[in-house]
Formats: sequence, C-alpha cells, structure tokens
Amino acid sequence: MLGFTHRGLLGGRINGRALEIGVCATASSGFFLLGYDQGVMSGIITEPIFLDTFPQMNSKNKEGAIQALVVAIYEVGCLFGALAMVAYGDKIGRRRAVLLGASIMIIGAILQTSSYGLAQLIVGRIVTGIGNGMSTSNIPVWQSEMAPPKIRGFLVLFEGALITGGIVVSYWLNYGFWFVTSHGSLQWRFPIGFQMLFGLLLIFGVLLFPESPRWLLKHGKEEDAAEIMGWLHECSPEDPQVRSDIDEINELNAATQGQKLTWGEFFGNKDRNMNLWRASAACGSQAMQQISGINLVTYYATTVFEDSLGFDGTLSRFMTAWLGTEYFLSACLALFIVDRLGRRFLMMSCAAGMAGCLLIIGACLSYANKSNKGPAYAATVFIFVYDSFFAIGWLGVTWLYPAEVTPIRTRAEAAGFATATNWIFNYLVVQLAPIMINTISWKTYFVFFCFNIAFVPIVYFFLPETNGYKLETLDAIFAQAHDKGENPVFTEKRVRKDGGKLQAIEATLQDESKDKPDDTKNGVEGVEDRSRGSNNGRSHQFDEEKHIDEL
Repeated sequence: MLGFTHRGLLGGRINGRALEIGVCATASSGFFLLGYDQGVMSGIITEPIFLDTFPQMNSKNKEGAIQALVVAIYEVGCLFGALAMVAYGDKIGRRRAVLLGASIMIIGAILQTSSYGLAQLIVGRIVTGIGNGMSTSNIPVWQSEMAPPKIRGFLVLFEGALITGGIVVSYWLNYGFWFVTSHGSLQWRFPIGFQMLFGLLLIFGVLLFPESPRWLLKHGKEEDAAEIMGWLHECSPEDPQVRSDIDEINELNAATQGQKLTWGEFFGNKDRNMNLWRASAACGSQAMQQISGINLVTYYATTVFEDSLGFDGTLSRFMTAWLGTEYFLSACLALFIVDRLGRRFLMMSCAAGMAGCLLIIGACLSYANKSNKGPAYAATVFIFVYDSFFAIGWLGVTWLYPAEVTPIRTRAEAAGFATATNWIFNYLVVQLAPIMINTISWKTYFVFFCFNIAFVPIVYFFLPETNGYKLETLDAIFAQAHDKGENPVFTEKRVRKDGGKLQAIEATLQDESKDKPDDTKNGVEGVEDRSRGSNNGRSHQFDEEKHIDEL
C-alpha cells in the first residue's frame, strides 16, 4: 500500500509521550466512531421522515421485530468482522487491520446514507459492522502494546471515554436535525453520513504512527521494532533498556517459535499459559458488558423516553442528548481512577450499582402512567445514574482487560474472540430489547437486574487483576498458578500483597521447574534466565512496582 510502512509516515519525528498521545488519539478516533455509530440510530428510528422512507421500521409493526432487526443487524456485521480478525488479524498486523476496517466502514456509511429501500439500509449496516468489528478487535491491542504499564489503563480507557464522546455527538446532532424538516431526508441522511469524517481521521492517523513493536518482534522484524522502541523510550535502538525489552519478548516468543497455534492449545489449560482461562476471562468481560443492559439505553434511549416514560418527541431527544453528555463526563472520571482502584474493583462495585438502578427503574415504571408522571421522572433520574455506573466500571475497562490478560502468542486471536463475544451479546440485547419492552414492559429491567447481580461473584472469582503489570509479567503469574494448581485470581492477590515483585515468583518458578521436562518450561523460562543474567533488565522491568507502591 502506497506510503504504508511499519514505522509510520512520521518515522520518528515525534517520540516518547508525544508518540504515545498520538497513538492514543488515533485509537480513540476509532472508538469515537464506534460510539457515534451506536448512538446515531437512537434518534433516527423514531423520526417521521425516516419512517416515511422505511415504514417497516415503525416499532409498532410486528411488536418492534423489524426495527430491532435493522438496528441489531449491525452487530452481526461486527461479529463477522471480529471473527475475520481471529483468522487474519495477527497475520496482517494491528495497523493494517484497523486501516482495512476503517475503509470498509466508510463504504458501509455510504450505502446507508444513500438508501431508499430497506434492503440497502440493511446491507449498509452489515458492511459498516464488518469494518467496525475488524477495527475494534485490533485498536485496543495496538494501543496496549504501545503504552507503558503505569498509564496503560488511562490511555485505553480514554478510548472508552471517546465511545461516549461519539454517542453524545450523535445524540446532539440528532436533536439539532430533529428541527430540520424543510429539507426532507437530510434530517436523517446527514447524521448517518457524518460518521465518514471520523473514518477518514482514523485512516490518516494509522498511516502516521508506527506498528506495535511486539507484533514486529513476533514476525521477525527486529530492526523496525528496536527503532520504534527507541522512539517510545526516547533513546537509541541500542540502548540497554531497549535491548533488554527486546530480549525478554524474543525469549517469550522463542518458546513457541515455529509452532502453529492450535485450537487445542488455545482452548486448553494444560500448559503454563493457561490460555483457556485467560481467553474465557477476556470473552466473559465483554459478554457481561453487553448483558448489563447498556444498549437497552444506548440504542433505544429515545424509544424508552417516548414509549416507556411518555415524553414527546422533542423532549425525548433533548433528554437523550443530555443523557449522552452525562455518560461522557462519567467516562472521563474513569480515566483518573482506573489505575488507582484497579479493574476488578470498578467492575464489581459498578455492577452492584447498576443492579440497584435497574431495580428502581423497573419499580418506578410499574407505577408510571399518563396521570402519574412522578414515577417516570424518578426512573429518568436512575437511568442517568445507571449510565454513570456503567461508564465508570464497564465501558472502557472491558476493552482494556482482554488486551492485558491474554499472552502475546494468542493475543490477536483472543482479542478477536472477545470482540466477537461482545457483538454476539450486543446483537441479542439489541434484537430482544424492543420486543421485551413491547411484551413484558417494565419487567425488562428486572431481567437485567438479575444479570448485573451475578457479575459481582463472577468477577471476584474468575478475573484476576491486571492493573500495573507489564504484559509479560502476567505470563509468570499464570505460570505459577498453573504449577501450584490454584486460582490465578488468588495467585495475583498474593503477588500484589508481597509488593508485586516478580523476582519472588521467578525464584519460586525456578525451584519448582528444576525437575520438570524442558517442554513444560514455557515462555516464562526465558524471563527467568534473563532475570538471572541481566542487571540492565532489572533497572526498568518493574515500572509497575513503583506504581503499585503508590496505590
């Protein structure tokens, strides 16, 4: 591709924090696009001019099933895009995958914007979804592999905040174009077509900035990787810090070099990588994000305000726009606490808060009617509170967690499966939500209340903390859990309680693995050898120790 190099078009013209911010801004534009695309249909699907073009989309037709199909078919496209990345994502690289996904999204947006029939609209949403699934599978991986441990959470959650930024822009744009009735279908065509701007920005950013050095090392491109690591550390490619990092990653890669990843290995817990546990944790976090019920609000906010709460069209769109604004501000709050409080605490505490909100919303709606607006107003307040809890604990964290918890050997495949899981459950919720609202009404919220309550013990027992660790460090923690036959959650807790010092783990692993066959000493052995033979590595290997001490 013309002008596409692994080092990016900027080619070292910016380094260090500026480079990290540039990559973060590019990655964030992809998630801004995701948020915009999720939110834009919320206000459009109830507009009279839109329904004149697509009368089948009226929510009263077949109890909302056709409307649900058109909205939810986007998730089917996202699913196929994510699954495509399971097969090809690691082969083509992080940046190429994002570039391809963004290009496909623009094609889908063109198809949607120019639609005059339901079939073309559906095809356009599928194509847009395919591109989005490809991009969102790779953006968090690219971002997390470029970011230092102590601010990795902040940077990736910034992407999550930009999801809400995209949603709020789409909500306010829909509100503004609600009053544009003199230009016919421009009322809905412009908001849908506007997303192409963000797709172009994403493509431009991807061309500017470099590939993940971890992916380059995995594919034998050490010279490029060393140069990029030098830019990130603001030093020479031959600097001891850079060489030490490269040696560590190469040793981990060498353990499986030349061995094709098999389904048995990916879905197995027999070796020290514990791939099944880690992939399940990644996919589980994404599944829980969706069945929390957030898209009952995101996609159908205007519908909920109109049909469930009885607001008129103008007030519904105004409330939806403010809901998106509050959602964005709450997501920004998460940026400043995710690396202080950790991933697990935010997920568990916010799941409990969301459960309480859903219980109150359902109870209020059971008493709401045209003559008694009080319960409807109370429900509105707790819809806002629910959105706040979700934005803080479940929006960005579940995009960050899969990229952190999985090993480099399976990271691209696991990220693809995790993203596919997100879109599967996203589809189910978006498909079923309007049908549930039309059939069981306020009881819908009690269903999602039960899901959120269940998240607390699931996170506590199955999702180990990843906050503050280098990505390679977690491999050693899982290796020790495997050797001891214990839950990795409790292994990680013990390590953190001891100060997060991986030296103690490595010494234990060395003692316990002396009598093991060589083929059981998976990628962690390279880290052990390096810890015994290189003092340079120790000078920087534990950036996370300082961070953990600050907690």
